[in-house]
Amino acid sequence: MLEILTCVLGTLGFSVLLKVSRQKLIFTVTGGAISAIISVLMLKSGEGVFKSTFFAMTAICIYSEVLARLIKTPANVILLPSTIPLLPGGSLYYTLSYLVHFDAKKFAYYAKDTLLTGLGIALGAIFVSIIASFIKDITNKFKGCAEEI
Repeated sequence: MLEILTCVLGTLGFSVLLKVSRQKLIFTVTGGAISAIISVLMLKSGEGVFKSTFFAMTAICIYSEVLARLIKTPANVILLPSTIPLLPGGSLYYTLSYLVHFDAKKFAYYAKDTLLTGLGIALGAIFVSIIASFIKDITNKFKGCAEEI
């Protein structure tokens, strides 16, 4: 629970830093909570770093795409601060620390963890982007067909 609370506070801090308007702060903080809850619960249930990050990123990408249409704002305004809880800050720090201290085993462990987290973030975003583009193309084709009739 403490992890989720600190992630939400971190999201709030980055939202302020990124100058998100006061009206949209609740949406970015909610996105941060969603990503933190999914990630923490999946990690605690034994799922891997990649899987938990992938599903959390997929969820907040869908959340930001839907919310962008509802509140008429770019999806990135919601998405960027919401990804803060997923960033591999700790594992990246330890990766570089063990690289400098020539500890090959620990370096390899944390490097793998960092790469899997980054890959989960990237593939989650790409997955939702492809699906959203596909849905947009289908709806545009139906709009074109409706106008012809």
